[in-house]
Amino acid sequence: MKVKVIIPYLKQLGYHEEEMRFENPMEVVIGSKKTIVYSDIEIELNGVVELIIDVKKPSHGILQKDLLQASSYAKLINTPPALMSTITNGTDTITTNTFTGEQIDDIPSKAQLMKKVNNSKKKIYSEIQLQEIKSVLLTLLEPKELYRIINNSKNVIEKKALIRSDQSFKEITKIILVKMNEERRVTLEEGQNRFSKEYLEKFSKANGISINEAFVRLFNEAKEKYPNIYPEGEGNFLITDEEALIRVVNDLAPFSFLGTGEDIKGAVYEIFLKGTLRGDFDQYFTPREIVDFIVELADPQFDDVFLDPACGSGGFLIQAFNYVNQKIINAKESEVERKKKFSNLVDKHIWGHEADKDLQVLAKINLIMHGDGWNNIYQGDTLISPNLKNDFFDLVLTNPPFTIKYEFPETLSNYEMGLGKQKEELDILFVEKSLDVLKPGGDLYIVLPEGLLNNNSYQYFRNWLMEKADLLCCISLPEGAFIPMGGSVSKTCILGVRKKSKENNYIPPTHAFLGVAKEVGFESGKKLYKKIEKNDLHEFIKDYDEIFEEVRETTNGGEYGWIKTEDIDIKRLGASHLLNIIDSSEIRNAVKLSDIVIIEQPKIRIEDSKTYYYLEIPDISSSTGAITNIRLLKGENITSSTLVSFKASDILFARINPRKNRITLAPPISDEYEAVTSNEIYLLSLIKDNGYIRENYSSALVPILRSDIVKRQIVRLGVGSSSSRARVYPEDLANIRVPIPDENVLEKLSQLTNSNTNKLWQESQKMIDNYVEMQVLLDSNINKNEFRSI
Repeated sequence: MKVKVIIPYLKQLGYHEEEMRFENPMEVVIGSKKTIVYSDIEIELNGVVELIIDVKKPSHGILQKDLLQASSYAKLINTPPALMSTITNGTDTITTNTFTGEQIDDIPSKAQLMKKVNNSKKKIYSEIQLQEIKSVLLTLLEPKELYRIINNSKNVIEKKALIRSDQSFKEITKIILVKMNEERRVTLEEGQNRFSKEYLEKFSKANGISINEAFVRLFNEAKEKYPNIYPEGEGNFLITDEEALIRVVNDLAPFSFLGTGEDIKGAVYEIFLKGTLRGDFDQYFTPREIVDFIVELADPQFDDVFLDPACGSGGFLIQAFNYVNQKIINAKESEVERKKKFSNLVDKHIWGHEADKDLQVLAKINLIMHGDGWNNIYQGDTLISPNLKNDFFDLVLTNPPFTIKYEFPETLSNYEMGLGKQKEELDILFVEKSLDVLKPGGDLYIVLPEGLLNNNSYQYFRNWLMEKADLLCCISLPEGAFIPMGGSVSKTCILGVRKKSKENNYIPPTHAFLGVAKEVGFESGKKLYKKIEKNDLHEFIKDYDEIFEEVRETTNGGEYGWIKTEDIDIKRLGASHLLNIIDSSEIRNAVKLSDIVIIEQPKIRIEDSKTYYYLEIPDISSSTGAITNIRLLKGENITSSTLVSFKASDILFARINPRKNRITLAPPISDEYEAVTSNEIYLLSLIKDNGYIRENYSSALVPILRSDIVKRQIVRLGVGSSSSRARVYPEDLANIRVPIPDENVLEKLSQLTNSNTNKLWQESQKMIDNYVEMQVLLDSNINKNEFRSI
């Protein structure tokens, strides 16, 4: 990337190779901590480094921490610092002004850089400030060491300072609050950073007080700066063991907490809270990759007032804050106007609500780490909160608790979805609450169990939702996306809707964006979070600015596209179902399956004394649909009391786990015994005189249904908590579109299907019979009905 793409591009921009330095190392030392960071490319003008370029792989999405790392390096490279720093992956590029924070989406040309250097008023950082910048780099480059330190701090607080495990979280946040306030003082040039063992020992000795008293003074200063962080009665500092306190302070001192809070918040959550928060509220940490994607989709603006009504540790609020703040920095306005907008952002535009007291504290601390905006974070039951006004917010971003029953009738009676009920699912109530508090025309982006959009049992919810809102987007997330964040196995999706308005100037969206993600930037389904480069969400965002007609595919096999609002079928709002509507319209000579077949399940009661041909789903090959044996079993050996009845030459369709593509023609079994199969099987019977396929060509349907173009539709229709348990409902299957080849092709398909089925059955039966005979000759106790396939 660097040699083949970036360096040639830099030459096009007017830079000469002798003005470039490569892989320049910088040693960062903070106390006893040391790390080395390398720049990819440095650009010199008149012998002074003015531009730092960090080159990432094309698959690497640019993160806030990447920008901060490059900017920090630029500040340390010279005195005065390099003017600009760039992050690029070859597709996306962000260049940041070291002093103003202003960003552009390209690398400046040599002429542009020279002009900016000439016009800029460079700042020289003091030694105290340079130490803070080094701390930022250390924090960004050593996340594992930071995790180890915070984990060790928990042990010290609980085992040495003897603070109960249910109290230790609040004590670590109090220590973090002091550290952040000290870092803020340095940033604002109010003095030195007093968060150190040396300062506490020196100050306590000089003033004749204990080290604990010296620290409490710093804590009280921090509380004055950030009031109401802790619930009433919980704001006192409980650690009295001076040795324990000094040890924690000394371990944390080399790291920076302001602006680098994602790793710190994640570590605090993981170590102090993750194991204690499952309980009644089913809290799960939303992965950063999903948070970033949702905020980019939502695109919050300067004046938007935004809310997360289940804010947890504050991930959505922080990213929305960063997103809007960068827009303010980049705005071509006066410094006075930018400061006014920033003040409005932090004081009036960031709102959160959280049920759990500890998480509310973490959310406030997290917001302070990232810059401010913590004063409208409330704690309690969101559904009855007096702090959230109806028709007040422009944007709601949230990931509420999943599939938890809310059982308070007096509150339910205030919600349309709860009226007259003894209980309703909390996620459904959060959708209603969110729409209530939004202004007409406001947007909601919410993570939900995908079943709410697809399962028959939630049709009432979809009907209500589409009366209240217009669909903006639906993105299906891979199975297990939340397992690394706490163990949730729910199959989830991101739903975006716009609250309808009765105003004449309200224009409903004409299209909705759909996406089915296979990869989201980390390993789904694993207990431990592990970042990976594959991420369909990045590809969705790149194409989100244009509306196109076709279904597109990502490099990882994900799918995405746009559906016209008038084509949306509220029977199923899941992305896969709606993509089918787009995709199937492109199939030539296609008709609905319901135009040519009847989907049925003729069931019979199993009698213990009777013998049956018993076909189970695994007996059908997922590769070819072939059946090579069907066991003969007495009814008493069959666990089900009723099963689906079938006969030779019937078309069998397994509705469960449609990815397995188990669609087959029943082999020529004897009619001496009744044949039965799983209740997960549909029989597809050709409609007489359907006008598309003649009765004697009915078996041609098997290869047609197994074809890629039809299988893709069927797989999208699967509804369930996971792909292995997903089922295709008959009303959905009836609506797939199947291509109808000409008569000659239908005849050939039918002949081949019949021939393969009959020949394979005869040969496989012969093979099994021969094998049994051989084993009997060897005195083996073996029975043909033990074999489910050859």
